[in-house]
Amino acid sequence: MKNTTIIFDDVAELKSTATVQDTPQTLIQIFCATNDINIIRNIQNYFKINFPSSTLIGTTTDGAIYNDKVYYRTKHIVTFTSFEKTTLKSSFIEHDNSFDMSFNSGQKLVKELLSENTKAIISFTDGIHTNGEEFLKGISSINSELIISGGMAGDNGELKKTYIFNNEYITDNGVLGVSLNSNILNVYTNYTFNWLPIGKKLQITKAVKNRVYEIDGMSAVDIYAKYMGKNIADNLPKIGIEFPLIFEKDGVNIGRAVVQKHDDGSLTFAGNVQEGIFVRFGVGNVDEILKNSNYQIEKILNNIKYKPEAVFIYSCMARRRFMDKYIEDELMNLSSVGALSGFFTYGEFFHNKSKNELLNESITLLALNENANTIEHDSLEYINHKHHYSVKAEHALSHLANTVSNELANLNDELEDRVKRSADYIYKQAYFDKLTGLPNRLNLLKRVNECVGKSIFLVNIDDFTTINDFYGHTIGDEVLVKMSQLLKNFSALDNVEVFKLPSDEFAIISSVQQNKQDLEAMIKKLIASIENERFLINEHIVHISVTISAAYINIAHTGLANADMVLKVAKKSHKPYLIFNEDLQLSKKYEENLKIANEIKRAIKNDEIMPYYQPIFEISTGKIEKYEALVRLKKENGEILSPYAFLSISEKIKLYPKITKIMIDKTFSYFSKNGLNFSINLSFSDILNERTREYLFDKIDKYNIASQLTIEILETQEYSNENIISEFTKDVYAHGASIAIDDFGSGFANFQHMTAISSDYMKIDGSLIKNIDKDKNSRLIVESIVVFAKKLGKKIVAEFVHSKDVYDIVKELEIDYAQGYYLGEPKESVI
Repeated sequence: MKNTTIIFDDVAELKSTATVQDTPQTLIQIFCATNDINIIRNIQNYFKINFPSSTLIGTTTDGAIYNDKVYYRTKHIVTFTSFEKTTLKSSFIEHDNSFDMSFNSGQKLVKELLSENTKAIISFTDGIHTNGEEFLKGISSINSELIISGGMAGDNGELKKTYIFNNEYITDNGVLGVSLNSNILNVYTNYTFNWLPIGKKLQITKAVKNRVYEIDGMSAVDIYAKYMGKNIADNLPKIGIEFPLIFEKDGVNIGRAVVQKHDDGSLTFAGNVQEGIFVRFGVGNVDEILKNSNYQIEKILNNIKYKPEAVFIYSCMARRRFMDKYIEDELMNLSSVGALSGFFTYGEFFHNKSKNELLNESITLLALNENANTIEHDSLEYINHKHHYSVKAEHALSHLANTVSNELANLNDELEDRVKRSADYIYKQAYFDKLTGLPNRLNLLKRVNECVGKSIFLVNIDDFTTINDFYGHTIGDEVLVKMSQLLKNFSALDNVEVFKLPSDEFAIISSVQQNKQDLEAMIKKLIASIENERFLINEHIVHISVTISAAYINIAHTGLANADMVLKVAKKSHKPYLIFNEDLQLSKKYEENLKIANEIKRAIKNDEIMPYYQPIFEISTGKIEKYEALVRLKKENGEILSPYAFLSISEKIKLYPKITKIMIDKTFSYFSKNGLNFSINLSFSDILNERTREYLFDKIDKYNIASQLTIEILETQEYSNENIISEFTKDVYAHGASIAIDDFGSGFANFQHMTAISSDYMKIDGSLIKNIDKDKNSRLIVESIVVFAKKLGKKIVAEFVHSKDVYDIVKELEIDYAQGYYLGEPKESVI
């Protein structure tokens, strides 16, 4: 193996590369001093012409490294590594637009590079868009043993645009890498960190991957202001690289530097910061870093088995900026290992204990050897520095120390005050309801698992919200107190335990026999005692009724859940009580709902929410007038679900608006290309959702399809805000689209709505149409709708035309349009 490094200002200085042979086993690493894309393209073009067989990987930097010198904004560095017994394989990948783009790129890269004898991968990524930790996770998901070295591109601290490139391509949004494939190559990696964690441990209380929203319940920016001072917080993200968050992972101290500050007070870091972990602020001390660096280098020399023939350094920009001129002293010590080349990164990749980690604030080292020459352990000359070189760090430390001292003093006072309180008081605060004095839900959760073999009852006061609204919350609280007293009296007689749950609910644990007769007897006895009680409160007679559910506690954790399920069913079906039994199959229904909820989330993520198109025929001509877009979900097993199976659940899990937006975008895109007329369905909840309305009109403008579009407003829902509906219809007409009232004749639909909502079309619900050939009442209703609609000047559409007999009657009634399986089924594409 031969390693050659050249320092150059421009392409004209690269004539000296003539001494380097262009072979498929030559690796070229270019570390650019600038992110000027024209300069990068000139360099790229030179190597493309003069070294077509070699493997090139290049990156912009926050400074390039050659031995103990740092070249910042001025000179570029190119390192040629000519291997003898190692083959190279390279890959260049631009990110997709998915949420998991960095993870996906990591997987793609390693799949393209991995061979049976791959010893290591050197990889560069852009420094702004790539989540370095997710990228490494993608690699590890394929092969966690593989050594990854390299780092994230820099742009001289601007944090605006970074580039990576090879012979052919250049990108500011992607990854590249080269695999070193050999049966004899020796690979050694190590790192130095030596940033000092200081101050109290802080918990990450809200974070999503590398974006931290809250630390110890405060915004991330406010935490920096509190502990590091307002000046530091105001100068984030640039100053943040010098004061990282530090946490320990698998024995490695990892720093996370701030790379972006957001208006909401959150901060984006160079790698993931997991919610729930504890972190401390990190500060640097030049003397300590150099001292520990010497110690670390001595350890490296003692542990390296073979003398390196090539040594690459990938170090954090924060380290260079903090160390300033002393960084060259640290590099001089590192050059004891071998001749160095590399760059300062926005995040460096390091392999540790079968895991690849994203580091910040560190120096990582990759040493290579093909010839197995034993290293000679030369003694190190230590450099003894006496002066600190960071006024900013001292200022921050002073502020940190003062803040922590004040917090400790306040905490000590608070702890002394707590010690004076009685243990009984603290217990009651945690386990008893303050209003009624009964054991609370937390107490119940603890107790219920100790009562296997007993029964649990839930007692819910009917229409308690109405009591609060009518009589006031003071009377409502008195009702709860009186109900608690009644239940305590009941428990004294029947040896049961009573608990107060949130709002208007109570729980009872009883040893009553677990059979339906005994349970019913106890429930009826309890209902009778409540109904016979006069709730006379402040001269007000409050009428109270309850709904009760019961379940057996045969298995820990199930009794309360089963009682809660049947209580909901009893309330919904207006039954005074209901006892859980397996025949109700409620658990199965809940399980199915959870499965569908997971299918919805998966389908949205994998782009498997899709429109199907059903033709609507003009009866007088027999020709297709337009198509209705109907939502479908493709399950993981390939089965297609109709909206009846998943839309209601999507509303419960707050994903219904997302599905509406998907349908709008896909349908508009599809029909903008074929020019056909079409309609989409919107519910009142869609129309009342301001973001959905904005999205709809933005897409109408983007695709310019208003003249083709009819919006079908679902009349199966009640609406309460007539002003918004009215404004919406005006906006639709102003854009040039049409409106239809859908499912008329079902749910909340009525003749009043026909006049209240402006529309061009009236779609008669299928529940009326499907039986029109057999049900005289259905026919009479349809005839009335047709007459009324025609007088209003509206066109009429009959849905659910499923047979020739139904079609003939629809035609006889002079209905304008028809759709249904008899005429055409919904399909993925138009006829």
